[in-house]
Amino acid sequence: MGHRTDFFILGAAKCGTTAIFEYLSSHPDVFMPACKEPNFFCTDIGTFSAVSTLAEYEALFAPSPPHALRGEASAMYLYSEVAISRIMAHNPAAKVVVILRHPVDAARSFHAAAWGYGHDDVADFEEAWRLQNERRMGRHLPANWPDPKTLHYGTLYRFAPQVKRVLQHVPRQQCLILVYEEFFAAPAAHFPRVLEFLGLRVHRGASFPIVNPAVRPRSPRLARLLRQPPGWFRSITPLRRVVHALGLHPLRMLQRANTGKGYKGPLREAFRGELLRYFADDVMELEQLLGRPLWPMR
Repeated sequence: MGHRTDFFILGAAKCGTTAIFEYLSSHPDVFMPACKEPNFFCTDIGTFSAVSTLAEYEALFAPSPPHALRGEASAMYLYSEVAISRIMAHNPAAKVVVILRHPVDAARSFHAAAWGYGHDDVADFEEAWRLQNERRMGRHLPANWPDPKTLHYGTLYRFAPQVKRVLQHVPRQQCLILVYEEFFAAPAAHFPRVLEFLGLRVHRGASFPIVNPAVRPRSPRLARLLRQPPGWFRSITPLRRVVHALGLHPLRMLQRANTGKGYKGPLREAFRGELLRYFADDVMELEQLLGRPLWPMR
């Protein structure tokens, strides 16, 4: 029999899934594959998937000690329309962790990551937001992003239908929903709740470093140049091979030097107000689903 996964961190993207993955990976009674984001169950979304068959997926867990809980984290599972039903078919007893963040901040952070990794070719978040309808029709798409659905920043962070889908498929006692702003305000205080949910003991030596912080290019112009070098650059390919053979990678060095932390200034006040209005009804529905207040949408 294959290795069934005991728990899943479903997402959402840029809401702290990597940090929780890292915190749980350090627990002595947990096994998580070295590769975060296997993306095996979200077959309706094009992703940079690490595996394509069930055998390959189960092989990720082959090194797991017999006593360990096996888990994985793929942030697109929450957005996917099919992942949660496929996960529960894989293991009806699976526990799932969902972490949600203020949708305006999450959408902006996801765009910053997409731009920083060279996936979205529009540096300004407001401009990328305005392109969503065009991109739905197949226009203004970046060349190297696997699925335009994941550039629909508004749809990605309308959480109510996504959480509703989880609650329809997962027994409530097998589902833990966290709020990013609460959890990361005091991770040492909130992490024991995650361990208790998974049936794990609190272990000494746990630490909670900042993981996967937001990044941005210091110079967007240089970032564009590094992604799309001029034609003359191809003429020095033989020289590049020699340099690489010496263990030097000038483009990577320039990209690292051009990477800074955080965002480049606040959103325009009028644009932020537009985003708050866009998400307001979704947040209200989400609060009703969860039976608790979430973020002040102002």
